[in-house]
Parts: sequence; C-alpha cells; structure tokens
Amino acid sequence: MKRSFLPAVLMLALTLGVAPAAYPAETVEIKLATIMPVGTSGHQSLMEMRAAWQKASGPAVKLTIYAGMADGEPLLVKKMRARQINAALLTAVGLSEIDRSVSSLQLMPMMFRDWREVDHVREKIRGELESRLRAKGFEVLFWGDAGWVRYFSKEPGAMPDDYKKMKLFVLAGVPRQMEIMRDLGYQPVSLETEQILPALTTGMINVVPVPPFLANALQFNRQAKFMLDLNWVPIVGAAIVRKDVWEKISPPLRAQLQGIASSASEKIRTQTRAEDDEAIVAMKKNGLVVQAVSPPIVAAWQALAAQSYPMIRGPIVPAEIFDQVQAVLAEFRAAPPGGKP
Repeated sequence: MKRSFLPAVLMLALTLGVAPAAYPAETVEIKLATIMPVGTSGHQSLMEMRAAWQKASGPAVKLTIYAGMADGEPLLVKKMRARQINAALLTAVGLSEIDRSVSSLQLMPMMFRDWREVDHVREKIRGELESRLRAKGFEVLFWGDAGWVRYFSKEPGAMPDDYKKMKLFVLAGVPRQMEIMRDLGYQPVSLETEQILPALTTGMINVVPVPPFLANALQFNRQAKFMLDLNWVPIVGAAIVRKDVWEKISPPLRAQLQGIASSASEKIRTQTRAEDDEAIVAMKKNGLVVQAVSPPIVAAWQALAAQSYPMIRGPIVPAEIFDQVQAVLAEFRAAPPGGKP
C-alpha cells in the first residue's frame, strides 16, 4: 500500500504544479538587434553588458548583439515576432509597433522641457508601460534614451514656416506621422536611416530631425550644416526580450541579469546625454552652424506642437496615457524647487 501510494502522491503534486519548475540545461541564446550604430557609447555599453552577462551566467545564457542594423525598427519587431531574433533595443517608434502607450515618452513634441521631466514621467508610468508590453509577450530589460532631436538642415531656418519650404526626413514605417506632417503643411519624405546621407546628397531631402550624436556618427552634418538649437522631442526607448525566451532562464539568474541590465541602462543614459553635447562641439569644428533660438522662435514652435496634439492624442498616443503624462508633468512643475512632487 505504501509503495503504491507514493507514486500517486508524486503524480498529484506534479499535476497541481507543486514540483519546482525545470529549466533546460542547454544554452538560452538571446539575439538582440538595434539600429544604434557600431562604435557609439550606447553600443559599447551593450557590449559591456554582454560580457557581464557571460560572466554571471556561464554557458546558461548567450547574448549576441547585432548593431547598426539597416532594417527599420518596425521590421525588427516583425523579426522578433517571427523568432528570427528574440530581443531588440528600440526607440519609442519601434516599441509603439507592440503597444502605442510607449509613444508617450517620445512622440509628443515639446511636451518635455528637460531630462528631469523625461526621467520623472518615465518612472511614474513605467509600471503601466511594462505591464502593457508584457501582455503583448515582451519583457523590458532596461529603459534608455539617446539625446534630443534637433533640426539639421542644408539651408538656415528658424521659424516653423521656414521648414515648410524644405523636404523633411521621416522614419519609414510611421505613416501616421507622415499624415500629420502633411496636415501641418510640411513635405515629409519617408526613408530608412541608412538612406538619409545619400538623400541629403542628392537633394531628395533638405532637413533631418535627429539627435546630434547620430548626426555626428553618421556624418549628416557634411550635408546639413545648420542645426536649430531647439529640443523638439527626446529619443526614448528600451531593450526588450521575448517573454517566452526570457522565462527559459531560471528566476535567480533572471534577477541577476536584470540587475546587470539596469546598470547598463544608467551608463547608457549618462553617456549618450554627454555624447550629444560632445557631438555638437565636434561638428562645430567641422563647420556646423548652431542657430540660437529667441523666445519668439520658441513660442512659435510651441504653438506648432500644440497644434499637433489633437492629431497625436488617440491616433498615436492612447488618450488616457496622453492625459496621464500631462497630469504628471503639471504636478511635477507645480512642486516647489527641491520639493517632492
């Protein structure tokens, strides 16, 4: 009786999920792709994270990084869904292909004044954003950013109307952004990142809204020698991994790798923000003309941004998230200096 009873109890325990989860002995390979150029500080931080992961996990996890991918971010998301890769470092443009809520950190022009506001809002809403991405099958490894978008142009321009005479680069795969630009009176041209420099050379485009570090790394300033000194939108993103792949790793090791990723995130944010300023200094030595902005110029761009908000709220940024960001910002700005909002 005792001998026959024991297997039955074990079978019942397994059926009820009492037994500890078994994790495969074979290596879990994480293939992470990004359009971030090779040689940038962000890419270097990813390589350092890979080395730290290898030291922590041994043969249990293998992280392979593919940087400088010519594929646009929407295509990288498709490749993750098709299991050709299983992780990516994406800006809000790519992440919005999974869940539009993440666009609230980037695709709301002139909503944020500085990095303090970006950091505060991200920390306030990150739990909800991560929950939404998890529900779509992806885990966030870390959040990052890559500078402020500035307008680089072949001809000088200051007021918003000056750029309506020019042809502006818009990242391929974002049709709604194209529609908004046209509705506002601009001439957008949809291209992948690797097409920007040839398009500038041929005159296919005249304006490139990108962060300075990217303009310097890809030498856009060779053709677009004027930069408007105005923070349009921050480039914000995250490194994500397929949930089913991530859960093949044991929970203790996942926690350890997540901690390493968080450290990489802090380093990427610090370095890329400094790299933006350093890039402007370097480009000025090579002939870049930085166009200062006066209060009337800033006010004109703020009016343009406000004009775009009804087109963004709902179709691009979910209305409830749009409103939440505005409420968090209002509370933060109302707090006394040095006080806790």
